[in-house]
Amino acid sequence: MTHSQFHLIAQRIFKSEDQRTAVAAVIFDGLSSYEAEKRFELPKGTLSRNVKKYRAEVNYIKNVAAA
Repeated sequence: MTHSQFHLIAQRIFKSEDQRTAVAAVIFDGLSSYEAEKRFELPKGTLSRNVKKYRAEVNYIKNVAAA
């Protein structure tokens, strides 16, 4: 997944730029969801849900492309 692909998907899913930046930190920089929540001052559990949502969307796109 490239950064440009990430941004296209993340813009569709997340309204907040802060959420997109925090999810990118988990996906690309290897931060844990907990670390990123603290760093970006997000409520506990929010980022874990957002990362799961992003990964589910990526899997869906891969499945559609493979069909």
